[in-house]
Amino acid sequence: MKREKLSPFFFISLLVVIIILSNCQNISSSRSQEIQNLRAFTKLYGYVKYFHPSDEASRIDWDKFATYGAEKVKNAKNSQALKSILQELFLPIAPTIQIYPSNEKPEKPMQQQPKDTTGLKVVAWQHQGVGLGGSPAYASIRLNRENKMPTISPSRFGAVNQGIDAAEYRGKEIRLVAHVKTNVRGAGNQGQLWLRVDRENMKRGFFDNMADRPIKSNEWKEYKITGRVNDDALNIVFGCFLMGEGQVWIDDFCLFVKNENDEWESIEISNPGFEEGDVDTAPKKWFARSPGYIAKIKKENPFKGEKCLLIEKAVRYFSGKLFEKYPKVGEMINKKLDANLSCQIPLVLYSEENHTLGKNDKFPFEDILSKLDAMDDIELTANNESVRLGNVVITWNVFQHFYPYFDVVNVDWDKELTNTLKESLINKNEKDFFYTINRLIAKLQDGHGGVYHKMQSEQAGFSFKVDWVENKVVIIVSEDTSNFKKGDIILSVDGIKAGQVLLDAEEYISGSSQWKRYKSLLRFGYGKQGTKAKLKIKRGDKVFEIEVERNFKGQITEPEKPNIQKLDNNIFYVNLSKATMKEINENINDLAQAKGVVFDLRGYPNGNHEVICHLLQENDTSKAWMRVSQIIYPDQENIVGFQKMGWGLKARQPRIKGKAVFLTDGRAISYAESFMSFIEFYKLGEIVGQPTAGANGNVNPFNLPGGFSVAWTGMKVLKHDGSQHHTIGIQPTVPMQRTIKGVIEGRDEFLEKALEIIMKSQNPNPKRIGLRLNV
Repeated sequence: MKREKLSPFFFISLLVVIIILSNCQNISSSRSQEIQNLRAFTKLYGYVKYFHPSDEASRIDWDKFATYGAEKVKNAKNSQALKSILQELFLPIAPTIQIYPSNEKPEKPMQQQPKDTTGLKVVAWQHQGVGLGGSPAYASIRLNRENKMPTISPSRFGAVNQGIDAAEYRGKEIRLVAHVKTNVRGAGNQGQLWLRVDRENMKRGFFDNMADRPIKSNEWKEYKITGRVNDDALNIVFGCFLMGEGQVWIDDFCLFVKNENDEWESIEISNPGFEEGDVDTAPKKWFARSPGYIAKIKKENPFKGEKCLLIEKAVRYFSGKLFEKYPKVGEMINKKLDANLSCQIPLVLYSEENHTLGKNDKFPFEDILSKLDAMDDIELTANNESVRLGNVVITWNVFQHFYPYFDVVNVDWDKELTNTLKESLINKNEKDFFYTINRLIAKLQDGHGGVYHKMQSEQAGFSFKVDWVENKVVIIVSEDTSNFKKGDIILSVDGIKAGQVLLDAEEYISGSSQWKRYKSLLRFGYGKQGTKAKLKIKRGDKVFEIEVERNFKGQITEPEKPNIQKLDNNIFYVNLSKATMKEINENINDLAQAKGVVFDLRGYPNGNHEVICHLLQENDTSKAWMRVSQIIYPDQENIVGFQKMGWGLKARQPRIKGKAVFLTDGRAISYAESFMSFIEFYKLGEIVGQPTAGANGNVNPFNLPGGFSVAWTGMKVLKHDGSQHHTIGIQPTVPMQRTIKGVIEGRDEFLEKALEIIMKSQNPNPKRIGLRLNV
């Protein structure tokens, strides 16, 4: 047989394939090295930030450091190069740590115990939960240091403002100018100017508060806002505020209007340079009342004239211990990072003259400070890859060291770090990253968990509300009654089955299955405002399609029930989401003598949990169902104790003696579940409905560069008998589901069941249940 001769083209093609495969392999190898580099940086970041007590580490902006460091380490070619970069990054702020190959032993500790420790103080970290500045329930301190502690403040910002009559400027362009400088660190802490036009009928016109371009510079700079005064404008309001923590100085306010010659003319405003008034007093002719914040006149370093205005967050200081246990002198951790590198980190440092001991002259602290300060003029948005990676570093570590529910949620958190870093490298913009970071938080199964960003305001839904009824998406109330009716079944949205629409949304929602379903129903079909969707709907035996615009924001609610109402046969209804404790107290004698009371808690209590006291036969003794971890070691190893809390309710007269029935479902979360936990544990009444959300405990939010904020549960809450509450929730004693027939007829089937239970408790064989609420 004659063998065919291979053509030159074959060999060229084969060479091309080999080159392509080789390049793919190189790309894959390169990406693998990138991930190892970023994983190593992430882990070292958490160990040093939260557990190494040096004074240098306490002075840097850790949010900037995460972004800067992620960019620096990403392209290290190998472990040796990575080690050098990590040393360059971390030794200026933690000079006594060591980074070494995992197959070797660390050298002798950098900090030896001084021979004479007279007068020296011990500095070490204590974490009660973790203090992120968002809740006074949590704190992080260093022993023998003056620590800033969170203050209870109903406001997240401190503002000053004044207003002028808008009549003269209607239809014209105006401009606000002011000079501002700040002293802020960390995401979400910033200065902002604002300019707002108020219209007739309480409508808002032009509005800009610089949310997309916050002020973070520590030097005086000029900032401007320009906008148009609406034709029906009543007032023009302007000012400046500090968001979060820190300080902001303001001076030389100016307001201008553009005249017919296209020139800017000055508009007279009151006390524009804060020259009127005494030092350390509130500014005259400006409104300045933000609880938790202080606005006062200062003479130091004004931009113009002799005075300027300072706005700062009120703070308190603490220099004691949060609890008794803390690391002992000489205690160190040795931890594997990645890329065949490990670290040794001392948990305790000695201090003299208010400075922790230990210095590395090769890596001056001032160098890293100057590099981080240079980032002030960089726009930190998640369109920037380094910001995305830095945000993963920050977020992963908060949960790695402090999330209290890893023992009951099924997640490989270490694997999620790798997955999220990979996704962040693939992401093209902040919208992509928004989904990536939400998917990460969803893995925690935390009903309080979620990521929030201004881009969410660009989304809208439909002018109806849906529920999951008989395993279908069913309209239960509509504002557009010409197109949508109660009981309509939505079959699909843009060709995607309605049930799948819910599941797709739930991939990005954190919490139990019941909470995910509630949230996905609440935002059913959401998309960019103004876009259109094709809905396939079944009504009775008919199926039809309709195109509808996404133009609705906010919530559509079912008809509201009364706060408190007496029904037939001496039965009362109490809407716990609406009724105040004052209203309940005014009716307590009638409630105590009623044959039965239906308490409706399909939502959130209105500060009325003391009604439980009128149901208790004896004082509450379950005082340890809320627990905040006391942490001194990383990775939640060897948790040294808990701050244990409960409500300690006391039985109160008059006691409600009739049959009590509580209505609840997946909407009931947090405070509502604390309320319902008493009903469940002490068997204070029947519970009709569906499981509550299964997420309880104070939220501990934090901000990320790029305008993201993250919420999560910072403490562990158990059932009163010590069993798991998280993701389980309060279980109904009488499970209930709605029916499509009930929706169409406008019936509250949960309430009907509650009334039936009460009537049966009075008469085991009632002929009919005919009680209805007037709504």
